[in-house]
Amino acid sequence: MKFLLTGAALVTLSLSALAQPANRAVYLDSAGVVRWRDDRQEVTLFGANYVLPTASDYRAAGYVHGDRKKMIDEDMAHFARMGWDGLRLTFWGDWEASDSAGNLIANDHLDLQDYLIARARERGIYMLFSPIQLYGSNWPDALQDTTAPGFGRHFGKGRMGTDSAAIAAQVNYLRQILNHVNPYTGVALKDEPAILFIELVNEPWHHSEDLAGSIKYINALTDAVRSTGCTKLVFHNVSQDFRIGDAIRRSRAQGVTFGWYPTGLNSGHELEGNYLRTTDVYPDMLRPELARLPRIVYEFDSPDLLTGTMYPAMVRTFRAVGAQFAAMFSYDMLATASRNLGWQTHYLNLVYTPRKAMSAIIAAEAMHRLPRMRSYGAYPENTRFGDFHISYDENLAELVARDVFLYAGSTRAMPRESAALRRIAGYGSSGIVRYGGEGIYFLDKVRAGVWRLEVYPDAVPVRDPFETPNASKIVTRALSRAWPMTVALPDLGDAFTIQPVTQGNSRREVAVRGTFAVTPGVHVLSGNGPVDPASLPATIGSLGFAEFHGPPADTLSASVQSLAAPEYLAGRDVEISARVVDRTPPDSVLVFIRPAAGGSYSTVRMRPLGEYRYAASVPSTTQASRAGALREGPYEYLITLFRGDSATTSPAGLRGKPTDWDYYGRASWTLNVVSPRTPLVLFDPASDVRRLAFTRIGDAGRRGLFRLALSEVTARPIFQLALPVDASRWSPPDYAASLLIADRIRSRRETVAGADALQLRVRGLGPRQTLHVTLMEDDGTSWTTAVPVDSSWRESTIPLSSFTVGRGVLLPQGFPGEWSYWVGPAAGRGTKGDRLRLEHLERIQLSLRPEDGMRVTPGSYGVDVESVTLRFGKRD
Repeated sequence: MKFLLTGAALVTLSLSALAQPANRAVYLDSAGVVRWRDDRQEVTLFGANYVLPTASDYRAAGYVHGDRKKMIDEDMAHFARMGWDGLRLTFWGDWEASDSAGNLIANDHLDLQDYLIARARERGIYMLFSPIQLYGSNWPDALQDTTAPGFGRHFGKGRMGTDSAAIAAQVNYLRQILNHVNPYTGVALKDEPAILFIELVNEPWHHSEDLAGSIKYINALTDAVRSTGCTKLVFHNVSQDFRIGDAIRRSRAQGVTFGWYPTGLNSGHELEGNYLRTTDVYPDMLRPELARLPRIVYEFDSPDLLTGTMYPAMVRTFRAVGAQFAAMFSYDMLATASRNLGWQTHYLNLVYTPRKAMSAIIAAEAMHRLPRMRSYGAYPENTRFGDFHISYDENLAELVARDVFLYAGSTRAMPRESAALRRIAGYGSSGIVRYGGEGIYFLDKVRAGVWRLEVYPDAVPVRDPFETPNASKIVTRALSRAWPMTVALPDLGDAFTIQPVTQGNSRREVAVRGTFAVTPGVHVLSGNGPVDPASLPATIGSLGFAEFHGPPADTLSASVQSLAAPEYLAGRDVEISARVVDRTPPDSVLVFIRPAAGGSYSTVRMRPLGEYRYAASVPSTTQASRAGALREGPYEYLITLFRGDSATTSPAGLRGKPTDWDYYGRASWTLNVVSPRTPLVLFDPASDVRRLAFTRIGDAGRRGLFRLALSEVTARPIFQLALPVDASRWSPPDYAASLLIADRIRSRRETVAGADALQLRVRGLGPRQTLHVTLMEDDGTSWTTAVPVDSSWRESTIPLSSFTVGRGVLLPQGFPGEWSYWVGPAAGRGTKGDRLRLEHLERIQLSLRPEDGMRVTPGSYGVDVESVTLRFGKRD
């Protein structure tokens, strides 16, 4: 592998020369804690699942015509760059590298797995090996493909724990794959020093009702591992059904694996709002039967979120329940991450999700620095833990320690002693580094007065990454622009030298008052003039000093995303903002706006705000006489980019501007200008039903049970929600639909405190039924009331004063378990004198609950809802 040290000096560096390969041994102490054998310190490891060798990620690499081994090289370098030292080898060998009897098949999948193990070891990355996945390797893009040769497809998941032939195939396969000698290392997997742990089976179908049979199954697989001479620690999954814990404790397996997806799975769109309440506790991992068993988090994520807060919060709770290894699912390969092509609901990559990746870097430090089994209380008290801090309001996570300063989002915090810092990394700006770009950056101290700076391209979203993926659809662009950066470190001074290291950066600069222009790549900052390349180390941690793996270029044309609010108050300026994404900035950007009914456009120039954002202020008025100002009513608007004598108008993306005689585009964005007393629509079935989150019924019941119909009275769409009833007449104790409304509340933030009532147009599916309405604030504190309904349509006006503090529900509902369904007031809330803070209102929830003594049949108990609005003051 070749790395450029300066424009003139080329040095060849073998990966084997990198520092700290993964070759330390571990042992399990008498208290059930995994420790390093050489120094007896507790093992703490953090990283991600990596799935390229098999299944959908293998195919995704093919869709972009990627060189899979080169992709592994890039991604393992990024693991090392992020300070990750853990990896779960998620290998669908039971489907793609074996036959129906469990005999190992030497093929490309196995070869890539071998190559991955070798590259990870060289980077100092330790592994949990999970060789049997059970789920189909053909999900989601190859469901019609039945050619997988393995025993996983032959037997199916349901038979694996009980069918003697299926168990024999698993035993045979485990023996063969552990005895397999990796040609890239010359070491059998059973002896691979970087593999510390074996997970017998991924997410098995537990039979907890059969204790003896479950123990027998776990022992059969454990004995298969031991029959090879493998002495690695053996783990078995507990979180698919926590009732299996006693069987694991009584078996010859040594530890348990568990997963966590606190925001559910597969919402189909990016989630918004505060989900930190979902991370407060994980009580099932404190069950007494699991005591003295080591714990590994085999999978976790905050699905469908891109925030910078969730990973450190989750690791805080992992450590509180004793976890020593945590692997996010699943890392997006650099070559496919622009499309989020592998796993729709998961999205994490160093380059393409910089805020989330930075939060994962901070989470790795939390894994290493936080003590095991210590609790930090409930939200919001637990937003500070050790040297760590998270803030939903600022979308910020940070570590401010003596030696390290890390931040996911701009921060006002300052290290106590900046001269003691050895490592700085961030997304956004701080008192040490101010940066105008949208990429992640790293500063590593080489020696006094010399720092290594690594800057990645801007990651700019252009589509919702959690929609259905497609190989031809880019959702995030990586753009290389020059941006100003200011670095304030005592040993550099304010006139330091910036010396390029990677190819493509050939211009040496001197900072002016600590500020310079920087482009993606590796640079050396020196407070004492240019640095002799021969004096630089060959490596920095587990990276080559000049090593840099940037993203592939894309060829997308310019795009515009409106960021405007849905409503604006008359008499205030209408601030229309947008994200304009292209390789270079346009010459100018104009907003064209007019009444929705038609007429002439008003034109306003948009001003650049930085970070690819532009904004325009359009005056509005409550008086008819003010020329050019927007009066109350609905409006449509378009945004035109000008470059030279060319114009392109969005959202249609057509050439020309809306005032051209031949402009034929019909697409536009819309907004409303309203008076302070105009009711605010909180729920409109036609436009909101796709964004609802519902109570999950078991593992499979992830989709909401509802119907969208038309009112026979008004012909408007209505939302029909009925209490689910199964064949045995069982119903869930609560069935809820939840809608995020924070954006609507923000649009009225100046006057929302004047709201006095909630107004519903509603009817029951039968007589004497009850709809529970809950208003949830962004800290989870919830205010609720019961609304009696019957089979007649009516306008129900509920004074806000009638809502009392109670319980809300956390939706989408997390996996596994149901302990995080109900949520009470946040710490310090719900006491006498507390009140509903309308400016913090985040969600409205509609719930149905079975009543004592009532016989419910399918479709007989529920509501039809036509609208829910927030009313502002009594009308004369």
